[in-house]
Amino acid sequence: MIACALLCNAQAAFSATMYRCGNSFQDTPCVNHSYSKTLNTAAKPANGSEATKDLSPYVVDAGCKQRGDAAKKIMWQRQVGKTKEEQLEAAQDTQTHALVSEVYQHRGTILEVRNSIEQACMQQKEQDQLAEQLLLAAKKLKQRNGSPASAGPSGAASEQTTSNKP
Repeated sequence: MIACALLCNAQAAFSATMYRCGNSFQDTPCVNHSYSKTLNTAAKPANGSEATKDLSPYVVDAGCKQRGDAAKKIMWQRQVGKTKEEQLEAAQDTQTHALVSEVYQHRGTILEVRNSIEQACMQQKEQDQLAEQLLLAAKKLKQRNGSPASAGPSGAASEQTTSNKP
């Protein structure tokens, strides 16, 4: 029994870092360090904690989370055999119609598709927020330069009429 326990622990102790160099694996870094990929060969815990871990890379707001959950439901329907056309016919609004099309463009597991839909939603929200900030900055700049500029065109028109009178 002790020998078996030592043998099991020895395997974990001897697990080393492996390097992937192209299509081969070795225990030393590649000659060309830029092409080396480190692989940890240590045993993964069997308690399933990694399987339940959320794979999304950053925090998702409530609207994008709902969109991701709706994408997950569409993927469930896809897995049971519903076609894109059937789901498009069942779509009640244009947002759902667009989401069905977007889901069917992605490949991967339900979790991967949900995460990519959520990420795309968050990126779109970030772009919308940036566009809004740029619009506000443009309005402020226009207001700051607007008062002299509003006098400028009328002043320019009067200058043209005076320049036409020799």
